[in-house]
Amino acid sequence: MSTSPSARPRTAVIVGGAGAMGRWAVRAIARLGSVERLLVADIDLARAEKVAAEVGGPCEAIRLDATDTAAMRATFGDCDVVLNTMGPFSLFARPILEAAIDSDCHYLDIDDDWESTVEAFELDERARERGLTVIKGIGGSPGVSNMAALVAARRLDEVDTLLTGWSMGGAVLADEPDYPQTGTGAAVEHWLIQISGSIRAWCGNEPRDITPLQPVEFDYPGLGRVRGYTVGHPEAVTLPRYVEGLTTSINVTSGPGWIFAHAAEVAAAYDAGTITLAEGAHQLENPPRPAERAPRDPLGQVWTVAVGTRDGKRRAVSVSPTAMPEGKMGGGTGVALAVGMELLLRGKITATGVNAPEGAIEPDDFFALYAELSLPATAPEDYLLIQELMDPAPADLPDAVRA
Repeated sequence: MSTSPSARPRTAVIVGGAGAMGRWAVRAIARLGSVERLLVADIDLARAEKVAAEVGGPCEAIRLDATDTAAMRATFGDCDVVLNTMGPFSLFARPILEAAIDSDCHYLDIDDDWESTVEAFELDERARERGLTVIKGIGGSPGVSNMAALVAARRLDEVDTLLTGWSMGGAVLADEPDYPQTGTGAAVEHWLIQISGSIRAWCGNEPRDITPLQPVEFDYPGLGRVRGYTVGHPEAVTLPRYVEGLTTSINVTSGPGWIFAHAAEVAAAYDAGTITLAEGAHQLENPPRPAERAPRDPLGQVWTVAVGTRDGKRRAVSVSPTAMPEGKMGGGTGVALAVGMELLLRGKITATGVNAPEGAIEPDDFFALYAELSLPATAPEDYLLIQELMDPAPADLPDAVRA
């Protein structure tokens, strides 16, 4: 950092701070209270000013164009921590991260793109040499899901399979009339990218590119046999870095089958080049709904299942939160980012270089704060629902995923 922290107020900047994820992070950061100055940086200055006025406290609105490297470095030079909520991450993640490192700032983001996450590890040595902490993907999923995966894995002696997942029902934004959404959001465009082309997973003890939206059936403790669909997400490629012995790590999403049938058609058209990314996102936002209501998705908003052995016996362990922050996807994601920075500033995160959440954050530390900011606020010891199943049936995986 260019100036000693003792010589100025502890300062953080949140890029995209007026966006659907960023403003929930701003609210939580102000509530946690460890930064004395929080720059709400957004290309839309009027919206940034509205967020800063609403939240008050340490907030200060600034205009920042995330495509202007010189402007980012000028802004980051006065900061201790850079937070990035600016999607699509395939476009913005690397230049913002590089500008943060070059400005001697710690960095955390909510990146849910597996490709930009893998790319970020190329900067590990550069960050480590400067003694900087970089946390990639500390949101709802990835983020909460990674922490839950560590909790599940640690309840087994050996783990061979980690399934992380999230529900389509939880992947919606809260309606905030003061911040109207104009056009298709970056989250929907990113969803199309996650389900098109090929996606990276961990199969047969190695990284492998597989087809998205393939059905996966597995035993979920307490629920029985459930179904999800393969999707491109960072958890699948980061967890094998930190959990030894994994042969399979995939991320799936769940919901009514008709949603995924429609999504597969849109993704096929996008892959064929007959529609643009924006057109495909619009179609995903406006699907043709069936006449009859689909059965309720039994899976929670974010969850994980670890499969392996303990005391020589085959077991499955599921872990999911019992409550989430207000604000639906934006709240779940933004609060996790705020908690990540809070732990860093409290000295609970000491790892340097580029890390996924599970490589640098203790789940107990994370969930203790996240539970406080959830609704209803929950004691840490009651926050996670942990269930076990003896002798789970093998998961029904796509052929390309089988070891």
